[in-house]
Amino acid sequence: MALKYWFEFTDVKKIVHRVEISDATFVGDSTQIYGSCSLEYSETKDTLEPVRGSGLQIDLEADSSLTFYDLYSEEERTFSVVYTRATEILFNGWLSPEGIYESLVSDKWVISLDCTDGLGFLKNLSYVEDATGLPFLGKQSLLEIIVNCLKRTKTPQNILTSIDIYYDGLAQTLNPLDNVHFNADRFIKDDNNTTIMDCEEVLKSVLEPFGAVLTAYKGEWLIYKPNLLVDSTSETFFAYDSLGVALGTPSRTIDFAFALGSQIDSYYPHHANGNQQKTIKSSIGAYRINYKYGLVKSFFANLLLENIAGVVDEWTVDDATNLEFPPDNIGLRLDIITTTALSTLVLTSNSFNFELGNVIQFNSLFNFYDYVSSSGLRVIVYFRVILTDGVDTYYLNNSGGWDSSSIFIYADVQEETIDLKIVSDSMPIDGSVNIEIWRPKKLNGSGVFSEVLISRCEISPADSELRDIKGKNHTFQRTLKPSSKIKDIKTVFNGDNESDAYAGAIYKADEITTTNSWTRFGATETKPLLQIMGEERMKMYSKPLQVYKGDVYGYFNYLSLVTINGLTGKFMPTTYSYDALSNITSLELTEVLNSDILSDVEYDLTFDYGNVVEPTIKG
Repeated sequence: MALKYWFEFTDVKKIVHRVEISDATFVGDSTQIYGSCSLEYSETKDTLEPVRGSGLQIDLEADSSLTFYDLYSEEERTFSVVYTRATEILFNGWLSPEGIYESLVSDKWVISLDCTDGLGFLKNLSYVEDATGLPFLGKQSLLEIIVNCLKRTKTPQNILTSIDIYYDGLAQTLNPLDNVHFNADRFIKDDNNTTIMDCEEVLKSVLEPFGAVLTAYKGEWLIYKPNLLVDSTSETFFAYDSLGVALGTPSRTIDFAFALGSQIDSYYPHHANGNQQKTIKSSIGAYRINYKYGLVKSFFANLLLENIAGVVDEWTVDDATNLEFPPDNIGLRLDIITTTALSTLVLTSNSFNFELGNVIQFNSLFNFYDYVSSSGLRVIVYFRVILTDGVDTYYLNNSGGWDSSSIFIYADVQEETIDLKIVSDSMPIDGSVNIEIWRPKKLNGSGVFSEVLISRCEISPADSELRDIKGKNHTFQRTLKPSSKIKDIKTVFNGDNESDAYAGAIYKADEITTTNSWTRFGATETKPLLQIMGEERMKMYSKPLQVYKGDVYGYFNYLSLVTINGLTGKFMPTTYSYDALSNITSLELTEVLNSDILSDVEYDLTFDYGNVVEPTIKG
């Protein structure tokens, strides 16, 4: 970015503030202008709100020779803005041209322009690859998803993360965000229009289950957990660049402690303007999380059986001698063996996880390759669909049953294309399923055919009871002296599942094994992720919360854990505006808790059949 305009001013504490406006296409010398600024963060009523955008309002002195009309652009992210206070970056984002005007009655006037860190753009931007606009496929780490969303802001900043919730088996020295994977299909809405979620929806859906919050902090993106800061004012973060590459210094410790009080008690910053007040926000008595499963459309991403240099993604080639590929590298050409020869295994698919009672559909599309002529030629094409838990093994038959003895699925092909579809019975065990493709065998007749072309081979969820269950309800209720307030139902799109049938399943680092239990840092007790999410919400609202509101003389960072002289408890900002010139911060602070009330919380897990209603208080 080439610097176009800049201004500096000194506040009442003699601290220098500087704002720079840059444009990548600008050529020439920068121009000093005159103005001031205010730093703001989006208002929220909830300390667990997962995405907190920041903004900068700049007031510029304009005149007939400097109207700032050259700052107008139809592209929202043309002019970058960086604001520093005493050389420390407090804002990095983009200028909005709205607010530019020219006075027709005065030769001098002041215009107010808004700037955003880019998070506000995300609600209008689909979750697609930033450079190409193409949707994502396959599984992605949570860190990769966050990076992809933040790329869309066009605000390149380092990313610091600390969430301290680990799936069973993950070492607590590793970053969970880099070792947890989601299905990219989860971010396509089930609305029959294949609408892709916007990036704000995606960020919220992946952060909320972990109780994590994303905001800008001193020129970097920070992902943190408010619950953690209640018990420890400092936290250690994993550090990455804007592309998600780990930085040379793998971690960074930040202390968020801040003390606020009156000037007469020698505090700075301190209360100002005599407008301080305290109110109370009620606790909650019950809370429900509705996890929407979302069925995968297919367990295979490589539906066309495309190969790259002989490698067929999601498949292992067991017999390359009897396998060829068409010139366009789409599909599988299998040699036909004679009637008396033994069929041999050619390809084996990846395995997918399922639960007892799941139902799948096997589908394969195939025909003769390069048909010329034949005389009653018939060929049998063989597959095996295998279900196993490592002890017991079952094989799908042509009728959809599960046999305990080895058996093939088969179909004979003549001159027409065969579209073989088999809907299975309910699975007799929990286990993994994979497909084997074997060499086709000549049945009778004659002809010039020598190969069968398989152009599709997959398994997918069947139209069955899988579709009747929409998800699960995780319900939490205080059993002793509950509040009558019920928190709005929270819908989430990812959670623990034993089965790959659900797009919302969460995967471990191997991208194969689904998660089912988690633990907090330093703890030994394991629970489902959404149970932890609900418990942390109940802990944060375990008693009526104090809310402080008023002005403060002096600057302190939005992301601070505040203690207030004369009040018990710890607080975090939910409304924040810092007027740099006057050195006044106007804010609202809400108490944060992490109370140990779990013995007083009743947890109930039920299936969602499509009729989700709010919980009611029992006591």
